[in-house]
Amino acid sequence: MSEKTPYSRSPESSAREISMRKEVAPVVLKNLGQIISDRKVSGMQMITVQPLSGPPLVVWVKCAWKPGNSGNCAVQMAFPSKEDRAHTADDVVNVVVEKTKRAASRGATHLLLLAADNSGHKPLAAYMLPIDQVGSVVKQAVAIDESLTRNGASPSIYITANGERQVALVEIVRKLSIDLLRLPENSLSLTDAIDDLNFLPPGVVSPEKTYRMSPLYQRDQKIRSSVINRAKGRCEYCGEQGFLMSDGKSHYIEAHHIIALADEGEDTVENVIALCPKHHREAHLGANRTTLETELARLLKQN
Repeated sequence: MSEKTPYSRSPESSAREISMRKEVAPVVLKNLGQIISDRKVSGMQMITVQPLSGPPLVVWVKCAWKPGNSGNCAVQMAFPSKEDRAHTADDVVNVVVEKTKRAASRGATHLLLLAADNSGHKPLAAYMLPIDQVGSVVKQAVAIDESLTRNGASPSIYITANGERQVALVEIVRKLSIDLLRLPENSLSLTDAIDDLNFLPPGVVSPEKTYRMSPLYQRDQKIRSSVINRAKGRCEYCGEQGFLMSDGKSHYIEAHHIIALADEGEDTVENVIALCPKHHREAHLGANRTTLETELARLLKQN
């Protein structure tokens, strides 16, 4: 009879993780773009995603333990040997940094911290952060609660929490991550959120400015549908028809709030116009966006 090792897992636990890796991880990552590949590299799961714009993301997937009755989930970042236990805060950070360096050397650009329900089929949390920011997260977590972060011999990152101590640790992850379960509806906002992550200066433990996704506003989907139907697949600014979508019937076009909701604009057909992707981006980021806003408002009044 074989002796059970300290990190032996039950068949149930193994089956749950397989479900998370094969079912849950691809589903949450599809929100970022097209999945190009899903493979194991030296035992690490790497999923390559192509966003709507920018270079591909190579996402290293790490799964959290079962929430059980407590609802507190953490991802164990490493399982140090008996001779390599993390005795100090610096040890915890060093162990995790070395692990993420190995992931980076195998192509990873980002880390996905994934938690699922007890069955392993429903996502509870899905945070993605740049691979070079993982050490910063752990360093901040150790400063708040060394015991929970050190987790004995297995440095861990909390991503769901009910307890007060765990909540403080999850907040660190939220500040430096994209929450894949609460993405902005607007594809432009999503691109900006990814860009913010990619360009966060590496090695900054306590940055003066924290990058977050834009606030979400409740939108009436009937308004969006009405505007899209009104446009009949054409940009209401330049008149160009959008590309044919995969259903073979409709043409792609985007709904734009002329006065942004963040600037107290209304979510009404009188403030929403259908634009092609080019002019939608220009309306948000262009040097002449103020002039364009006036012109869009004028065009809408004429309709």
